[in-house]
Amino acid sequence: MTATYETVVEPTVQITFTEELEPEHHSAVERSIQGMAAHAAQQTDRMRAAEADHAKLVTALNGPLARLAESDPASAEALQQLKTRPLPLELDSVGVLHPEDTSAAAEEATLAIRNLQTRVWGPPYHFSWFWHRTNGSPPFNRVIDRPTGQVGLDGRSGSPGAIPGGASTFVEAHAGFGLLFHPPANGMLVGDSLRRVHDSFAVAAYGIGSNATVEGGTECTILEDGQFRKGATHRLYRKRVSVNESDHAITPGFFTDSPMSIQWPVKAGHEYTFNVGVWVYCDHTAGVGRSAAQSLCQAIIPTMTTTVPM
Repeated sequence: MTATYETVVEPTVQITFTEELEPEHHSAVERSIQGMAAHAAQQTDRMRAAEADHAKLVTALNGPLARLAESDPASAEALQQLKTRPLPLELDSVGVLHPEDTSAAAEEATLAIRNLQTRVWGPPYHFSWFWHRTNGSPPFNRVIDRPTGQVGLDGRSGSPGAIPGGASTFVEAHAGFGLLFHPPANGMLVGDSLRRVHDSFAVAAYGIGSNATVEGGTECTILEDGQFRKGATHRLYRKRVSVNESDHAITPGFFTDSPMSIQWPVKAGHEYTFNVGVWVYCDHTAGVGRSAAQSLCQAIIPTMTTTVPM
């Protein structure tokens, strides 16, 4: 059994290493994951800022309607009943499914490219990682099953009692696996992976000024000495509902995600990480009513392929 070493860089960033990665290299990985988290936060902050400005305008417009409803006894009673009832949401759950053995496929791929400077890696990878936004809430549940290369996130956000485990704030979380390299010569680092993905979402919003949003997908990154250099993201789903709307979708089983190869020039004497994982986002605005959202994304990563200079 492979020994592991877990470290908590900060309350929202957690990394687990295999014994294959020497302890003196752990700090390089920690800098890499913190760099990845910082870059992702900058990217999403710009997008969420635009959404927040729009939400402020909607709230201002809905204010008079809310006050009118609360002043009417029948409407006020209906709103009170609405705030005490669970919303009609069909929820999926994230869990370890123990997929079929993929070692034979990895060995076959390695033999096919044995004359190239390429390696096909299988789990357990050098390290696993997880982080969530510090100004949001952690996911309701997560799975990082290192022996099978499976990772999953279940984010939930909602009004009190509207959804089991729903956070009062937004949830944005990322998790996956990574490899560390110290190239002996200058050249190009190319990274790719096989990803079998399952996802689902549930959203509902009832009442004046209510809405709910979900997003989720897969991602990969290359970092140099803890600095973000190259990344790619596949957003697999996005759904937003507003007043008196709800929706739910689930993919049947696991499907193969589309290719997501990235590359970056590397230099001898520097440290590089190649990371692959999943991410989820969900948020809600209750308004005068109730709303809730669940965003779930799960992936089996049986192989990660890298080409590095020799």
